[in-house]
Amino acid sequence: MELILFAMISLIVIVAMLASRLNDNSFPFPFDRKTAIFTPAEKNFQILVEQAMGGRYRILNRVKLADIVTIRNGVSNRASQTAANNANNKYLDFVICDRDSMKLLGAIDLVDTQGKGYKVKKDWFVSGALEAAAVPHIRIKVKPNYTIDEIRACINSRILGNNAPSPKVKGRVIPAPLVKARPRSVGALSPSAAKAQLQHDTPAMQGQLASPQVAALPH
Repeated sequence: MELILFAMISLIVIVAMLASRLNDNSFPFPFDRKTAIFTPAEKNFQILVEQAMGGRYRILNRVKLADIVTIRNGVSNRASQTAANNANNKYLDFVICDRDSMKLLGAIDLVDTQGKGYKVKKDWFVSGALEAAAVPHIRIKVKPNYTIDEIRACINSRILGNNAPSPKVKGRVIPAPLVKARPRSVGALSPSAAKAQLQHDTPAMQGQLASPQVAALPH
């Protein structure tokens, strides 16, 4: 009887010890599954980017900065370690690669200017690292809706450096310009100078000045 009582007490003690370890903050695996991998803004934007860029490119989400840049030769050990630690703690929202070769083409960060999410302020370490490594980088404002034409034109101009491919849609398509041109009327011009400038412009240029401009995507 005493042996059985001793065994029961020992079992209770062991169970209590295991329970206390599970509740301890030092438990090595204090995790639960997230309900979603991406935020709604990230999910919607990635779908649109994939639709805009077609099958020639791969869109990767949340890529560590250290995975796309490397420390240059000739840098001191102390500077290398500091830079590597910083790069390991930074992430890019999206990275665009060539589908076949997986060559890195550029990076995109979403910016929440309303202060409701992340990356409200520009991260100068990320910007400086990508500029030093010659990696094209754009920051795009989070907004309720985008158009595929806007995203396509933005990426082609700021990252790929070529003309946006024609979308496969019916009707006339007017691509969204990325930078709003400064009107020629801005500035101090005399009436005679303004008249001479207007006569100098071709009809096509005058039509461009009169046409409305679409606001830029990048922030």
